[in-house]
Amino acid sequence: MLFVDAHKRTERLSTCRACEHYVTATKSCGPLVTEAFTDSPLCGCYMPAKTKLKVSSCPLGKWEATVTDQDIESIREFLHRDNSKRTMQELTELATKYLGKGQKASTCPSCNRKLIDQLKSLVKNADEQDTN
Repeated sequence: MLFVDAHKRTERLSTCRACEHYVTATKSCGPLVTEAFTDSPLCGCYMPAKTKLKVSSCPLGKWEATVTDQDIESIREFLHRDNSKRTMQELTELATKYLGKGQKASTCPSCNRKLIDQLKSLVKNADEQDTN
């Protein structure tokens, strides 16, 4: 799962709405797409979407990502390894830690592929956040 739980999202969104930079009309952190046009520290993101993502953080440090850059690098290292060098235990540990409880590797290749695809999506999402 790429998303935080509902409680964490609500907590983040409440913090944003209380911030002096929050624009109620656009539900954004400053004017929409601020960073693309200025040197502002504000991100200009649509906050109802950004507050859902595990890899997102407040540009002013008011809330942090639940998956850090170091976490992403650990996942990336696992994903770049040859399949024969990956273990079910490692896949279970990564899936449980970053995708949620109850997520674990099994003897089912299709199920393991889904976990790996979700981890790839998490890395892709983090990479996209870095470019925004």
